[in-house]
This record gives sequence, C-alpha cells and structure tokens, in this order.
Amino acid sequence: MKAKPHHQHPLFKIAGKHSTRPALICGEETLTYSELLEEAKQVASGFYQLGLREGQLIAIGDLSIREMIISLWACFLGGFIVFPLNIRFPATALAKILTDVKAKIIISKATYPDHKSVAFHELVRQAGELDNLDLPPFREMGAATLLMTSGSSGDVKFVQHSHHNHLESAKGSNQNIQLTSSDSWLLSLPLYHVGGLSILFRTLLSGSSVIIPEEEDSMLELIDNHIITHISLVPTQFQRLLKDQSGPRILHEMKAILIGGSAIPQPLLQEALSHCLPIYVSYGSTEMASQITTTTRSRPRSALENSGKVLSGRDVIISQDGEILTKGETLAQGYLTKTKLNDLRDNEGWFHTGDIGYMNVHGELTITGRMDNQFISGGENVQPEHIERLLSKIPGILHAIVVPRQDMEFGFRPVAYLEIDSQFLEGDEINSQLRNQLPGYMLPQTYYELPSEFMNTSMKISRQELIKLTRSGNISLHVL
Repeated sequence: MKAKPHHQHPLFKIAGKHSTRPALICGEETLTYSELLEEAKQVASGFYQLGLREGQLIAIGDLSIREMIISLWACFLGGFIVFPLNIRFPATALAKILTDVKAKIIISKATYPDHKSVAFHELVRQAGELDNLDLPPFREMGAATLLMTSGSSGDVKFVQHSHHNHLESAKGSNQNIQLTSSDSWLLSLPLYHVGGLSILFRTLLSGSSVIIPEEEDSMLELIDNHIITHISLVPTQFQRLLKDQSGPRILHEMKAILIGGSAIPQPLLQEALSHCLPIYVSYGSTEMASQITTTTRSRPRSALENSGKVLSGRDVIISQDGEILTKGETLAQGYLTKTKLNDLRDNEGWFHTGDIGYMNVHGELTITGRMDNQFISGGENVQPEHIERLLSKIPGILHAIVVPRQDMEFGFRPVAYLEIDSQFLEGDEINSQLRNQLPGYMLPQTYYELPSEFMNTSMKISRQELIKLTRSGNISLHVL
C-alpha cells in the first residue's frame, strides 16, 4: 500500500491491532477487521475503476446493511464523500435530491431517473488489482459524509461532516460509555440517521463488533443470543422492548442502553430505573455528529430530570433568551446547498440549536422545548413540551404531542395527540388531573388518539404533520 502509515485511515490501525476480532456479525457470517479492510479496499478500487476521484460525492441507496457498511468504509478509504440515502423517501423525491447535491453515482439495486446507478456486486466485480491500488492520504479534516436532516419546519437540510467530526464524536462518547474490543453494539438505527452512523465510529475506535440484525430477528432474542453489550434506541423502540415479558431481564444484562432522538416519557424512565437498567439518556443533533450531552452511570436518576453533562470535544452555553448554543470538534462543516457549503455558525462560532433549556449546578442540561414550537393563546405564551411532560406522567399515556389550533377568541388553543395503552381514557378525566398543575389556557381543548402513521422518516413523531392536520380541520381520528 503506497499511503504512508501516518496518512492512513484509522481502519488500517484497528485492522492491524485487532485483525482477528469480529468487526461485523450478521446471522451466521462474521467479518473480522482485517477482512473488513480488504473488502472495503476492493470496493474503493471499484470506485476508481469507474472513473471516480477523491472528493466526489457517492450516494448509497437500496443495499443490504452489510453492503452499505462496506461501501461506507470504502468511501472513507478512497477519499470520497458518502451520502447514505433514506430510501423511505419516494423515488422521485430522491432523484431530485441527488440532482441538488450533485451525486456522481448511486450504489443501489434501485435506479433513479437521470442518475447513474451501479449494483454492489457489479462494483466488486469491476474492482482492479489491490496491489496497484493507490489510496489517497487520509485527510482527517476533509469532508466525509453528507446526511439529510429535517428541522422543526420540515425542510430537508444536507449536513456535511468531516472525518474529524465523526471521530471526535466517537471519542467523547467512548469516554463516557465504556466500550472495549470484547463488546458489541447492535445496529438498531438506520445508517442514514446520525445515531446509526455514529455506531460505526465508536466500534471502530474500540475494536468492538457491530451486530447487524436480520429482518426476521427479534431484537431481544438477538441481544440474548449474541450477548450484545450496547444498543442505541429511540424512545419508541425502548418502550416496545420493555413491554415484552422478557425485556427487563434481557436488557438488565447489557452494559449500556443509549436513548435519544426525542423527548423520553417520564414513566418509561421510571420503569427502566426500577429494573436497574443501564440507561444513558442523550441530547444531540445531526449537526453535532450525534451526542452533545449524555447522562453518566454515577448519577442514573438524573435521567429523570436532564440529558446529562456535555461530552468532551463539545461546548454548550445558554443564550439570554434560553436557547441552547453549541460548538466544538464535532460541529459539522456546514449545510450543503447545491454545490455551495453554507456555514452554520454565528459570528462567535456557535451553532443555534433552536432548543430551549438550562444547566443545573452539576453542569447537566435540561431541555424544556423548541423555540419555534411556542405559540400565544390569549396573550399568554404556551410551550407545548411543558404540557407534554405533564401528560406523559398520567398512567395510560405513552406519548403526547401538543399543537396549536386556531381559535376566534384566543388566537390559538392547545390540542393534544396521545399514544395510549389499553387503558380507557377520556379528555375530561385527563384535564381533571392537569388542572392543579396548569392554568386554564394551557389545558388542551381536545384529545385525539395518535395513529402510528404519524412517525416521520427520522424515527420521530412528526409535529409538523400534526400541525398541518390540525390546521386543515379534516381530522377523522378517534377523540378521547
């Protein structure tokens, strides 16, 4: 290999140190770190055989997870920028996105109008001799990934990260959540999501294994059979696992359960703590390459009140109007618009998250809401997340989303969409439990049962879609 050792990607170092350790495990197949390196080099060779060159954007679409991971590492080795596609988007929308970001090629089984696609097996077949492969020097500060993210407005943004951003994010996480070469992390989040992608970097730096679930696998059986030590979950996934009769027993044997992605219902945390589960509650963003703050094992009950302390490589301050501002080694290079990279920092280098919160005396961050979710009812400010937290404490309510509905007299009044369990609940009963905690203008006027289809492509409940539905007045949902 012609690249000098100090210019090599960290995958070379880990493959040398942990050559026989499993890097990927999928069903009966195991790929060691040395095998992963060789397969990634082969795919990188295939990219160059197709005429692609360092710095160009490669999109990864409809592949198996194994193929996607190898393609990702191939892009990193070859000096390409990789764009994992969220294939839950319609094909026509993805075709437009691919045009906007100027993707050179798509590695996918599916094809997209006016774009060159190649299947993974064809790419491997075209690979040249590895002995003649001249990989570019590893440029840690160079662009590595492009990720789609949608803010509270629903508009899609394209976030560009460097290798440095992802590696520093992983280092900070691994300092807080111990991860060794004998551990394994279940890939329970999609790779187009920063929470899924970050697992690859954490396991790389520690020489641990990534466990790839197969479609027919039960997540709990997989954890039990493979003795998986670490997992990342959004609250909905965690809730489902805890509901299973064997869930608490199996999860109790793990070393770390990292939960983030959206607000976590209080009863869910209470139940997890009652079972002494190794939970870590996290607050993060795509722009900051995943985690910003995370709770520690030394203060497990702090998860009931906050999202933990700022991890190394990040800085957080609270602005005068309560907004959370952050910066650091993990902050993305910018938002890509067409071929222009737009800075996402203010004049002092801070990224404005749009989230509202505060720090306690222990330096732990509590998120209280979104600046752009707040609305005015009868001249009074209403923060939906405050009402949602109180609703989620009521037995039978698993999840709550509060949105504004236009009102002739007050301007707006709150209505609530609830995910409930099998218990029978009525709106009047719910409000009777809230009256001692909320003023009248904050009491929801109507309660609707939340249907499952309102989960968006980021694995969160889409507040914007519920606002649109409420505004349209065409609501045919069950009223509680």
